[in-house]
Amino acid sequence: MTWRGAGEARRPAAKARPVRSRPERASSGSGWQGAIGQMLRPGSEAPVLSWGIVGLTVVLWLGGLFTGGLPFLFLAVTPSLSLQVWRFFTAPVVYPNDFFYLIAILLSGVFILLTAPAVEKNLGRGRFLVLALAAAGVGSAAMVLSGNAAFGLSGVLFGMFGSYLIFVWAYPPARAQALIIIGINLLINIAFGGFTLPQIIGGLIAGAGATYLFQRYDDRASSKARTPYLIIAAVVVGLIVLAIVRSAL
Repeated sequence: MTWRGAGEARRPAAKARPVRSRPERASSGSGWQGAIGQMLRPGSEAPVLSWGIVGLTVVLWLGGLFTGGLPFLFLAVTPSLSLQVWRFFTAPVVYPNDFFYLIAILLSGVFILLTAPAVEKNLGRGRFLVLALAAAGVGSAAMVLSGNAAFGLSGVLFGMFGSYLIFVWAYPPARAQALIIIGINLLINIAFGGFTLPQIIGGLIAGAGATYLFQRYDDRASSKARTPYLIIAAVVVGLIVLAIVRSAL
């Protein structure tokens, strides 16, 4: 906010020119840029990270159609590429450029958009990002530990399911609904071969565990704010190290 000095006007009032305030001028001419700014500003309840995860996945898959699958080649993680640690966190937003996987993107995207905004609102953007990264890292590490490549939204999706389940655990109707949704998605995964079961289980545990830690340490007045983050980071790093060691053997 800009404060202006209030000087005494010496001219007659009739000659004074009406001047709009800066906020009014900015808001009247902002258009779509202003709308985006409102969504991104701290305190906004727009689930921009939830939308961003799904949007980035779709953009990268479409980009792969025109680049020979380069996003998948550079961002997915396999046992032979496990030393490139960033891949454990980028793998969830890429898929092979096969139209079969378009179904997986659509199904996972729909369920993320149904679940993740509520989680993002309850946790806040900072904690939501930590949870999403934890689910991505643990899910990818679980896949590499099983000797398979990791890619796709399954780990992050089930991380959201796990987090949501912790939030509604004390409310039986909502808990039952969450368990039914998790069960339906498990059956869908098994129907498609169950290839990503390690990723699903890893993401589910990571999401539920991270949310439990956030709630537990929020309720303890004597606890330090960074404690849950340190525990989450230690678990994720430990599993990634195990995956790298397993791949080297």
